[in-house]
Amino acid sequence: MSEDEFLRLPESNERVELLDGEVVVSPTPTGWHQELVGRLYVALTAWAEGREPPVSVGLGPYDVRFAPGRILQPDLFVALALKPLDTPGPLERVPELVVEVLSSNAAYDRVTKRLIYAAAGVAEYWVVEPSGLVERWRGAGLAEADELTEALETPLLPGFALDLRGLFRR
Repeated sequence: MSEDEFLRLPESNERVELLDGEVVVSPTPTGWHQELVGRLYVALTAWAEGREPPVSVGLGPYDVRFAPGRILQPDLFVALALKPLDTPGPLERVPELVVEVLSSNAAYDRVTKRLIYAAAGVAEYWVVEPSGLVERWRGAGLAEADELTEALETPLLPGFALDLRGLFRR
């Protein structure tokens, strides 16, 4: 499918992505997945509030073009020095941070998407395992990973600190 055909699909709350001509539809996430996405969104938007230059935090489903023919919908993303997300169509700018909470299609998030994000120039990629672990991928090609279980801080977001034990508390 071409990008033009993809972008003409009807609006949907489902996660529908375009990857090199193929349409990928992800299964409905679990309630715990959605809870974690919501908690992360609250933490990231609280950090972003009032920042200068402004910071945009995006919440999926939201189309982001990572390359021609590669329109994905990350669970969350942070675009530094970007005004609020109020333009139609896919975001044309590669965000600095992308976050995926793993679901039943873990290999797609962990491997395929990481390689796409790396090729596009994403600075940092968080893979959140609902069982209580965050992999923070960074560096050239997003090839360096830290496995975090207690706290999440990053120089990419100065002053941001997240208690992971609290994030995963049920």
